[in-house]
Amino acid sequence: MAFTFTTEERQEIERILARYPEPMSATIPLLHLAQGRLGWVSPEVVDEVARVLELPRIHVADVVSFYTMFQRKPVGRHRISVCRTLSCHVLGGHEILEYLRTRLQLGEARSGTDPRGLFTLEEVECLAACGTGPVLLINGVYHEGLTVPGLKLLLDKLEGLDAPLIAPGSGGTDAAPGGPANG
Repeated sequence: MAFTFTTEERQEIERILARYPEPMSATIPLLHLAQGRLGWVSPEVVDEVARVLELPRIHVADVVSFYTMFQRKPVGRHRISVCRTLSCHVLGGHEILEYLRTRLQLGEARSGTDPRGLFTLEEVECLAACGTGPVLLINGVYHEGLTVPGLKLLLDKLEGLDAPLIAPGSGGTDAAPGGPANG
């Protein structure tokens, strides 16, 4: 199925292109724009971004494959990124990962999407919150000092229709590390 930018997105593309002297420099912003709508960067998105920017397809494909911020396959509604470095591991990150793999029915996989398509788990390198681990991001929001019971509560809330992103007692913050607590 072909991907095309919407009228509103094309207007945003014009604003983006006005900021860059070279169209190639707009590759990442356009990929973000498409991923913001679809949740991932499909091969059709790569084709459309290359067409819009008048770039070789391989350039856009290389950018997508280089940066881990771009998802190359469909993801769940909630993207969970768990820090796997030593600090978080020592502070209980391994228990968080074990709980997530079990709850999301992923077995021993390091990443994947649960059968309902609600959650996608990925292990990532340092999230720069070593002093408040274990830490993870859900949809880009930091949750620090997590425990399995706090994570269970958070995921239960996210499964609800009007689920808040940050559950009380989850250790969540509404900003980067060191941001104000919201729970």
